[in-house]
Formats: sequence, C-alpha cells, structure tokens
Amino acid sequence: MSLRLRRGLILGWRVVPASQISMRARVGLLAFAVVILGVGLAVGIGYSFAQHELHQEVDQFLERRARAVSETLEIPGGLGDRRGRGALPFIGAIALADFDAHVQLLNRDGRPVFAISNVQLPVGAGDRRLAGEGGESVHRTVRLNGQRYRVLTAALGGGGAVQVARDLSETDRALHDLLRRTIPLGVILAAAAAGMAWLLARRALRPVEQLTRAAEHVAQTRELAGSIEVTRDDEVGRLARSFNAMLKALQTSRLQQQRLVADAGHELRTPLTSMRTNVELLQRAESLDDEERRRILRDVNAELREFGELVRELVELAGEPGMTDEPWMELDLADLAEDAAGRARRRTDRDIATATESRSTIQGQRGSLERAVDNLVGNAIKFSPDGTPIRIVTDGGRLEVHDSGPGIPTEDQPLIFERFFRSAAARSRPGSGLGLAIVKQIVEHHGGRVFADTSPDGGAAVGFEIPATGTATP
Repeated sequence: MSLRLRRGLILGWRVVPASQISMRARVGLLAFAVVILGVGLAVGIGYSFAQHELHQEVDQFLERRARAVSETLEIPGGLGDRRGRGALPFIGAIALADFDAHVQLLNRDGRPVFAISNVQLPVGAGDRRLAGEGGESVHRTVRLNGQRYRVLTAALGGGGAVQVARDLSETDRALHDLLRRTIPLGVILAAAAAGMAWLLARRALRPVEQLTRAAEHVAQTRELAGSIEVTRDDEVGRLARSFNAMLKALQTSRLQQQRLVADAGHELRTPLTSMRTNVELLQRAESLDDEERRRILRDVNAELREFGELVRELVELAGEPGMTDEPWMELDLADLAEDAAGRARRRTDRDIATATESRSTIQGQRGSLERAVDNLVGNAIKFSPDGTPIRIVTDGGRLEVHDSGPGIPTEDQPLIFERFFRSAAARSRPGSGLGLAIVKQIVEHHGGRVFADTSPDGGAAVGFEIPATGTATP
C-alpha cells in the first residue's frame, strides 16, 4: 500500500482512506483543527502573559520588601556582630514581621548572619559578589524542599546584601487553574465549531448531493430528462445550472442522433433498393441486350456516386464542426465568392456572376467556409434551368446566392436547412437534403446565421451572415 493510501481517518479499529472521507467530514475536521490551533495559540499566549504578569508582580513585591529591609537596618555594617538567628532584634518593624516572605541577610563576605525565615535560602557566587562589591539586584527562581521560590538578592547601602524569597505555589496554582479552565473550554469551543461547520457544510453541499444523485441516476438509467431545482446564485447554484444545461445539451444531442440515424436509414434504403434491383437484373444478363445492360450499369454507377456522396455528407454532418486543426484567420467573403464561382464554372460551364456591395473581413476557417459556399452554389445550380444565370452577392459579412429556379415556398423557407428536408418540388431531383444542413452547421459554428428568401431574379436567395471583424482593403 502506498503512503498516499495510508493517510486517512481512524474510525474504531478501521482506517478510512482520505479519498473516502466525505466533504462534510473534511470541513468539520478542518474547522475543529483550525479552532483547536487558534485556541491553543490563544491559551499559550494568554498563559505566557499571565505568567509574566504574575512573576512581575512577585518581583515587585520582593523589591518593596528588600527596600523595607534596607531602610529598617540602621547599622548595616554591624551585621557581622549578630550571632543569633531569628526575628527578635527587628520584632518592632512591621515590614519585617510579615511572614509572607523569607528574609535572609548576608555580611560583606556573603555569609548568612540573620534570617526571618524557617527556610535557609541558597547563596551563590553572584550573591556573595553582590554582598561584597554591590551592584544591580539579581532575580532567580530556585527549588527548595520540593517548592519553587522566587529569590531577590539586593545590595545593602552599608555593605552586605539582603535576600528576599517568596513561595510561588500560589502563583503556580493560579496558572494551573487558568490552564484547567481554558483547555476544556477550548476543546468544547472547537467541538462546537466543528459541529456548526459540519451542519453548515451539509446545508451548503445539499445541491452538490443532488447533483451527485442526478449524475448517478443518469449513469445507471441513461435517462437525460429532468433537471435540478436551483434556488441560489452562488458557486453551487452556478454548478447546478451548468449541470442542467449539460443534461439539456446531452438530451438534444441524443434526440438529434436518433433523428439522424432514423433519417439516414430512410434515405439509404432507397438507393440500396434501387442498386439491389439493378444488380438482380444484371444477374440475368443473358436475357438482356447490350444497350439495356449499359443503361443498367450507368444507373448503378450513378446510384453508387449518389450513395457515396450521401455517406460522405452523413459523416461530415455527424462530426463536430471546427474539430479539425484548420487555423482561424481573417477572410473576405468576396474572395471566397470569386473562388467558388471559378470552381463551379470549371465543373459545370454555367454562367455564374459575382457582385460585391461592400468589403469587410470575418474570422473563420477557410476550408469550412469554402465548403459552405460551394454547397450553396451547387444547390442553386441544381434548381436553375440550363442557360439561366446564377449570382453570388456579398455585402461585408453577408453572402447570398441567387438562382432562377422555381423558388422556395414561404412555408418551406424556415425548414430547408433541416437535415433531410426536401420540399415537394425538389423530391424528384437528385440530392440527399443534407447540403444546406451542413451550411447551417458551419455558419453557426462561426457565430452566424443562415437565411432563405425570394430572389429578384425569380428564384430563391439562400445565404448566410457572419459578424464582420474589420474592413477589407480593396
């Protein structure tokens, strides 16, 4: 097992991998950890400040008591003559009669000569140097008989030194009580914060749970109908709207796919039936004369070409436009119209004219737009009688192809760009009904729109319009 899989949450005797911990639990644990860390820092800082303040208060008390001793002693130099120990020589001094501190006097040699204490305070090298030479007071903490004491050693004016000590048990108890109260309170606050974070995460992630259930339902049943109710405008609400839009797009794509398959099956059935009939006739070749056999072969070749064109258009239409590596560039529709007219003249020897009302550039993929213009010109050639002109008119980002055919009925104009749609007048003519659908797909991929109308020449005017991005140089 890798190190990454070992990380997780211990529940009972089982370690749950981190990848299986719910987001609510993650948020709760994170909140607990953050609050615990914050409370720990607050308690630590508060404890440090409290300890500093209490020790400073003890030090101030010791300094006051040392001054009181120094002021009470009238002849500090005679301390070495006193042999007894106890409080009797100073019993009349109230400042020295208080037993909330231990007092010990040192002579110039640093030896204890007097004490108001039942505890013998330790004398170090620094204390002896202070008693003999004077200097700044010294504070330190010592441990005597299992108790901690704060000791101050201060020099006396006439020589010698005074040591004043105070038991820190009361201070330590106060600090201990502070920790005893704040640590459980911090744990309770952290647990409460984790619980609140868990509840808030549960409420905030409820739409995510709905999204999860909806996605699981779609994965299990393949049903794309339905949506998630959205009542919020935050990130989760945007995610829910995006999921609804994705479901709608998938449903539309499936319906289009089903329709394409159904229409393709219907359209492919006719040429396949015709080719099978001709092949069956050719199987009886001994009963056919040469002319009849050549006619059947011509029909089979024509049907095969039509069948190949239909399959090619189906493949192109089923694909996603713009998925090729063809780059986007600045294009002038007038140039595309001239190129398309030249190709059509070479293939058909038809009279195809171009006209430009204004020039501007568009952003597009050249190969795709050339295919769209060729399809429009091919459609016009198919419906225009021989000898009649075909015009390609461009105006900025707008391109129209005018023919001299029978025109398009008004009720059919919105439908001619649908897949496999063929009007009643066009059903007797060759074609698959996919050419204009391909035009629509290409134009919409370029952010444009297609249209169909009646031409002043008496036929149809079919074209598209794409937003212009600049002015073309003539």
